[in-house]
Amino acid sequence: MQNNEFLLINNIIYQIYSIPDFDTMKITFLNLLKMLIPNTASSILMADHTNSKNLVCDPICVPEVYSDTEKNYLLNEDEDYTRWVMLSGQCLLIRESDLMPEEERVKTVLYKKCYEPFRLHYSLQLNLVYNDLFLGVLTIYRRREEGDFTSDEMFIVKAFSDHLNLRFYEYYTKDSKNSSNISFSMANLASKYNLTNREVEVLQLIFQDMNNDEIANKLYISGYTLKKHIQNLYRKFNVSTKWNLLKFRE
Repeated sequence: MQNNEFLLINNIIYQIYSIPDFDTMKITFLNLLKMLIPNTASSILMADHTNSKNLVCDPICVPEVYSDTEKNYLLNEDEDYTRWVMLSGQCLLIRESDLMPEEERVKTVLYKKCYEPFRLHYSLQLNLVYNDLFLGVLTIYRRREEGDFTSDEMFIVKAFSDHLNLRFYEYYTKDSKNSSNISFSMANLASKYNLTNREVEVLQLIFQDMNNDEIANKLYISGYTLKKHIQNLYRKFNVSTKWNLLKFRE
């Protein structure tokens, strides 16, 4: 790695944490990333934590002229064969050309409706996750003549993942704490939703921002048993994700 690359990476990490306005931070990050990894376009889509059928929303694209690419994507998200990445609960980096043979990929609905109209051919996608919560997706695009993303470029993008995950998580949890309309003590929650003692313990640790591995270790239970408790909590609170559970936190 050249000295100028190292300095640019440090500067990008600094900007991730230091820019107070979240949207400004995202745009700044995408612009700086282009200096490090040449690309035709890049975007960030936020996780959709509403009751929408979509998993993502609120796209920001650089340059803005490519925003229609992501708007088309939102209309065709159910055609995305990489949706499993967003549902995996893991921070994964994928090069789309690795997932499907070229001759098949260019025939997919997603390629035809979203990428081909804008002459975008290659993409690199980073799934943002923290404490088992899906937070959003960073995607970088190139045209066919620019060539696919290299392993070295993938390594650089992955280096930003921990920093982006933390900043996105802080943004979401700050919002949830400030906007929650339900404020019960744990005792009231246990009574209102008929929680067992173990479910109360699990919920308390979720409210403390622990991930599944940390909770299982803390309670000396298996990951399978923990998932059963969490599914019971989802059922009793009538929610489908940990994000929705966090809305009940004081």
